[in-house]
Amino acid sequence: MRTDVYLKLTGIFKTRTVAGKACKAGCVAIGGSAVKSSHEISRGDILEITKPDGSVLSIEILDIPSGKQVSRKERPLFFKTAGPEY
Repeated sequence: MRTDVYLKLTGIFKTRTVAGKACKAGCVAIGGSAVKSSHEISRGDILEITKPDGSVLSIEILDIPSGKQVSRKERPLFFKTAGPEY
């Protein structure tokens, strides 16, 4: 699944456009390397998202959604944070 789609469906970003802009700005990385919005992610990847205040949110991908928006209750099934709480 594309990075921007995953970030939108799991509720980490409100829209796919905002997720894409964050990727384009270099604020989303895997393994220390910035990724494009079209980068295919998979289970076990660690996404590092740099927030506007400069703090970094590390997210481990546990599962990939089936193509529909994930509810707040279901979010823990799809990712867990490794840094400060989301």
